[in-house]
Amino acid sequence: MAQKQVTQYFDDLDGRPLTEDEVKTVRFSVDGTDYVLEVSQGNADRFYEVISSYRDAAQRDHSRPNTRRARTGSNTGGIPAKRIREWAHANNIEVSDRGRLPQEIVDQYRRAGGQF
Repeated sequence: MAQKQVTQYFDDLDGRPLTEDEVKTVRFSVDGTDYVLEVSQGNADRFYEVISSYRDAAQRDHSRPNTRRARTGSNTGGIPAKRIREWAHANNIEVSDRGRLPQEIVDQYRRAGGQF
């Protein structure tokens, strides 16, 4: 039997159903607690309008370290990226000569046993 899963989105403020394209994620923090709202563009605009006078009067807090970190390191699990690129080229798989390897190509390399 075939199954189909459908994801339905709802505005966190008014409960109105939204399409995936209509969902606007609003992230904010109050007293060190982080919050997330998933709302329509209209409700996001209203949120920003309501807090604008507070935001304009506030100063940015530079005492807290930024919790977001840049993505670093490799996704190859210790396998030299050069080796994976050579394997990909030998198997007619398009891959850039520089930058992070797509996880799909790393996985293909592993499934192939890392052999040419």
